[in-house]
Amino acid sequence: MKCKGINLFIVFVFLFIQACSTNKQISSSVPIEIIETSEIIKNTKRAEVKFDNLRNRVKVDYNDGKSIQTVILSLRASEDENLWISASMIVPIAKVLITNERIVFYEKFQKTYINEEIDKIMRAAGIKRPVELLQNLLFGRPLSDINKGDWDRIENSNYYVLQSKSGIQNTVFINPESFQIQQQRIYLPLISSLLTIDYGNFKRIDENLVPTSVRITSMRGSDVISINLEYSQYDFPDNLTFPMDIPEGYKLKTLDEIIK
Repeated sequence: MKCKGINLFIVFVFLFIQACSTNKQISSSVPIEIIETSEIIKNTKRAEVKFDNLRNRVKVDYNDGKSIQTVILSLRASEDENLWISASMIVPIAKVLITNERIVFYEKFQKTYINEEIDKIMRAAGIKRPVELLQNLLFGRPLSDINKGDWDRIENSNYYVLQSKSGIQNTVFINPESFQIQQQRIYLPLISSLLTIDYGNFKRIDENLVPTSVRITSMRGSDVISINLEYSQYDFPDNLTFPMDIPEGYKLKTLDEIIK
């Protein structure tokens, strides 16, 4: 009986070593041709930024081809639930709090504010969890859930490239060594628009490998808008608050009025 137990232990150790060896072989400076798409997806999910609470400081450069504006953001997030942003240009100018059900926003120039439910609007647009979508965009996670739906693998000499087969056309470029997303593209055929998000300058903080620079480019015909984000002061605190008090005397607006 003891010999059987020892043999089983040896087999278990052998299998464990094999599994570890396999994991080591998956990481490579160049794409591995024989790797299964399911393994790419599994390792990409494993490499995603994970947090309960996150905060950082963001320098934003907005360029629409006519002018360039720079804004400094203080950003706070609880994973997939809350996104709070305070914006300043030397002095504070605006705040926004987005949950999956509501948006609260105010700005100091025109002294206007929004306090509106968005869950129905988001569902009509096919977006069930808008905060999760925004956080995925900001922190280098796939905009479409790669665990769901079918994905084609596209040959590329530098990256693992996956493209969704149905729904919104989402193409994801994955670093073969770290399995971090280097770029993702979203094509919106109804408005003939291509959205490209590039992630760079990854830095290890606690257990996470996080991007410290993000470039968002929107192309629609000859119109190009670029937004460069530079992150600093990443922090993963145990607790966070999301203060959002509308100043007195501000005028209520709707989302439709702001968008127009």
